[in-house]
Amino acid sequence: MALNSVLRLISVLMVMLVVGLIGFRISSSRLKKKGIEPEKAVPQAKLQAKKYSLIAAFLYMVAMVSVAGLFM
Repeated sequence: MALNSVLRLISVLMVMLVVGLIGFRISSSRLKKKGIEPEKAVPQAKLQAKKYSLIAAFLYMVAMVSVAGLFM
C-alpha cells in the first residue's frame, strides 16, 4: 500500500520536473526574443515554469483519479 503512494508521488514529481524544465526553456526563449534582458527574463521564466508545472501536476492527478475510478 505504501509503495503505491510512493510511486504516485514520484510520478507527480517527474511530471512537474519535466513540464517545469520545458516551460522554463520555452518561456525564457520567448522573453529573450521579445528583447527583454537575460537578467530580467530568467526570474520571469522561472515563475512561469512553476505555474506550468503546478497546472500540469493538477491535471495529472485529476486524470489519474479519473482513470482509477474507471476500474473501481
